[in-house]
Amino acid sequence: MKILVNATTTVIGGGVQVSASFITQAARDPMGHEFMFMVCPMVMQNLDEGVRKAVRISVITPSPARIWSGRRSRQRMREIEAAFGPDVAFTVFGPAYFSFRAPHVCGFADPWVTHRSLVALRSLSAYQRCYTLALCLYKQLRLSVGDYYWVEANSAKQGLMRILGIDSSRIRVIANTHADLFRGGAEPCREEAADGMVYVFCLAAPYPHKNLGIIPEVARLLKDGTDGKGYRFIVTLPDEGEEVRKFWAKARRYDVTDMIENAGRLRLEECPGWYARSDIVFMPTLLEVFSATYPEAMAMGRPIVTTDLDFAHDICADAAVYYSPQDPRDAAERIKRVTHDKALRESLIRKGRERVATFPRINEKYRLTMQWITEAARHGSGS
Repeated sequence: MKILVNATTTVIGGGVQVSASFITQAARDPMGHEFMFMVCPMVMQNLDEGVRKAVRISVITPSPARIWSGRRSRQRMREIEAAFGPDVAFTVFGPAYFSFRAPHVCGFADPWVTHRSLVALRSLSAYQRCYTLALCLYKQLRLSVGDYYWVEANSAKQGLMRILGIDSSRIRVIANTHADLFRGGAEPCREEAADGMVYVFCLAAPYPHKNLGIIPEVARLLKDGTDGKGYRFIVTLPDEGEEVRKFWAKARRYDVTDMIENAGRLRLEECPGWYARSDIVFMPTLLEVFSATYPEAMAMGRPIVTTDLDFAHDICADAAVYYSPQDPRDAAERIKRVTHDKALRESLIRKGRERVATFPRINEKYRLTMQWITEAARHGSGS
């Protein structure tokens, strides 16, 4: 089977890693299929030189999502499809902003489109809210009811069914997972770090819906030290940006800059070491499809404190402690509880390892995705 893989609209965050991982897997194990890859520059940069040489690949720029300047990219994609003659097209993360002639499987992982909530919208400024809703409408209009879809969580599947009015048989849920370098985990959480601190790790980019601004408030509530512990939050912020400036301004206002350590943007291979250094993983996010931080924390044997929202329960089940998402006092109390209750910590670690074992491994995720692409190709061709 000839498969045209489209990774031209994957531009930020974990999507780049997922696209690069899929291409790498396809290069190593094509499963008897013939591939042609169309990628954006960031995906290309994340591929090993050996993989680049082993596959047929074209870099498409600018993004076909751009209404005017993307026209030449869409024309280039049309030429590639005509020359390659695929049996099926696969967009890793859409919308594709392009109408393939072949049956099309489209990955989709934008929670703002599928299951945004009022609590997440309230994290945005008025301008950001209007812009986000307009962008969501644009993306929704570029999703086709004739396509097949894969998503990483049931919440996204239900959202797609609702907004597109399509049958569940057109959508396959294939859960996210952690990279192989997190396998084996780390040593059990320490009774106490050498410096007497409890380290709370928050691996997240500074988008408004990640709700990192709650951290200084939580830190202030933990600063009184009445529980006999000192706490230190580890964040992963870039040096600049509006959300970063607001974060540090709030930290200064609450007088907790000494309780926050910035590890900066981390490469994937750096993350296990920071998990190993931590005692608790704190996820204050207000909206996700399936953040890889959850299975990473579980694989590394670190208890999770996160928001009491449907998507978090969908991923973590009973392997996390939940707090009211806009209540810093509740978050602080939950962190204290995990810190002091050894039985709870051990239970969360055990349940986390049981939970993460149910998620597919990287090679299994690739196999399941290829199985769905093959099924969709058969259905789409009428065979």
